[in-house]
Amino acid sequence: MTPTTTVRPWRLAVAGCGAAAFGLHLPLLTASDAFDVIAVADRDPARARTAQQHFGVPRTARRVGELLTDADVLVILTGVHDSLIEEALDAGVHVVTEKPVCLDAVRTRKLAARAKEAGLLLEVGAMRAHDPALHAALAHVPEPAGGWMVKADGVDEAARRRLLPPGFAPYTFAQDPPQPVPDHLAPHQVTTLQILLWQGYHLLTALVLAVPGITATACRLDPAETSLHALLQGPAGELFTLIIAATPDGVFREQIHLSDTATAATIDFARPYEPAATTQLTTTDGTRSSFGDPFAAMWASIDARLSGQHPADLPTSADLALRVEDLALALAGLARRGTRTRKDT
Repeated sequence: MTPTTTVRPWRLAVAGCGAAAFGLHLPLLTASDAFDVIAVADRDPARARTAQQHFGVPRTARRVGELLTDADVLVILTGVHDSLIEEALDAGVHVVTEKPVCLDAVRTRKLAARAKEAGLLLEVGAMRAHDPALHAALAHVPEPAGGWMVKADGVDEAARRRLLPPGFAPYTFAQDPPQPVPDHLAPHQVTTLQILLWQGYHLLTALVLAVPGITATACRLDPAETSLHALLQGPAGELFTLIIAATPDGVFREQIHLSDTATAATIDFARPYEPAATTQLTTTDGTRSSFGDPFAAMWASIDARLSGQHPADLPTSADLALRVEDLALALAGLARRGTRTRKDT
């Protein structure tokens, strides 16, 4: 008789108990047989205690060292990621972090190299890389000759308020410590970089997956410094447009359109924190919806990587994150301010 081996779940420590924790990560992770959430922490102890009680987590922690006790993986859901990544790597703990790793791609590169040298995983939450709708679009248009990406989100704050327990603010980013940014960027270019990596990360992920050799061509920031319009080129000069726009409350659009000389595919993505089944793909063959959850697929991939089920030479999500951050930096470096239209008096 062949003996059976019981594999224990991966023990996770979660830093950050905001909307991403309450609405995405903790519901999935605490219901999974592959993971065991052993501790949570937040700079607001009340948030951590509420998350602990709501999701049945054994304990809360006040300090990173205490949080990492007995953990296999640190899950970072805070606004600033790089300092926590460094502490986890110092402790010999794997890392799964929300995107981006950092606003400074040089520091991201150093952290990725440190993790690789230590034999630790640095997984970045590039959810779109696991999105069945995007992969279906890429299968329909495998070599896009052009396209556009649009993001306009006026529903995120309301969605966060619905997910969080009463009394908790939907955003606490103003309380974050300053993040390192590249020294050569002007202030408006730093703003551009923030918009690209905080609001446009999923669109940039889709771009680098759809067009591996894509390069930045131009970028314009609006006078209010809340919206941007960028142009990019593929290896053969194919043109792609990226728009990230400020929008009134209640208005939402996240759309990707890819085309070649023969066919096209357009994805209209589900609203934040709503079921991925409402994502819609329209192609020359018709319209499809009811795609699987990219978030669940992402965590299944993380479980596989932790279990060593991916070849060592397969690019990691940290490699993808570097491509995204490098592209965002290139666009930010090209950013110019738009001018206000002057009305005749």
